[in-house]
Amino acid sequence: MALDEDNAWVLWPEYFDRSRPRSQGRKIRRDACISDPNVDLISAALSHMGLEHRVERDKSYPANWFSKGGRVLVERTGPKSQLVRKVGEALVKAQRS
Repeated sequence: MALDEDNAWVLWPEYFDRSRPRSQGRKIRRDACISDPNVDLISAALSHMGLEHRVERDKSYPANWFSKGGRVLVERTGPKSQLVRKVGEALVKAQRS
């Protein structure tokens, strides 16, 4: 099945950055975040979860427009808040191992 870009969730590395406060884009608890997340780590976590996704490296988080950290488009399988939590847990687990 092809990824429907118009109906996909967008995940930014800023969502999972332990060093950012929530006012700068972090979406989940600090203990569910990692230091220096990037689109490759997020992509690996999504692949491990079996979710269809696509990396766009030339995009900038709106509040951090001067830094081209990229973003990941992910198929919609449920609520975005639940997806972000699961990806955060997968990132922390991968970083610990």
